[in-house]
Amino acid sequence: MQTIEELEMKAWLNRAFYANQKAKALEKLAEQCKERAQGLTVNWEQNDKGKSDGAVNGTENALLRLTELNEKAHTLRVECTELVVEILKKIETLHDDDLESVLICKYINFYTLEKTAELLNYHPNTVKKKIKKAILKLCTEMS
Repeated sequence: MQTIEELEMKAWLNRAFYANQKAKALEKLAEQCKERAQGLTVNWEQNDKGKSDGAVNGTENALLRLTELNEKAHTLRVECTELVVEILKKIETLHDDDLESVLICKYINFYTLEKTAELLNYHPNTVKKKIKKAILKLCTEMS
């Protein structure tokens, strides 16, 4: 069973992962908005032949929304990068290359246990144990 401190440390370490996921979701949404905006037609003439200028407004609005989404995604990417640097600095306080490499795979590169185990030539259960040991060590340092 995990302590509250361990759960809090895992949540703290996972911040970059969730920021990255959110940025990816916004980038995907921006991509969809771009496709929709490209599908809109523009009426560059001012209401000639009884046509509505709604297409102009629709296209402009779609492009404005697209710009806003791209800016939000970029801001999230910057925040994610800052989180990664902060988390990496914390991981480096372990002063244990083995534990650091496991946490870097998990919380910086966002690898699964299986991918981490494969990369570091460990059994997945060994990776779990090393993550737990590293989390406990970080919690001890925080106290």
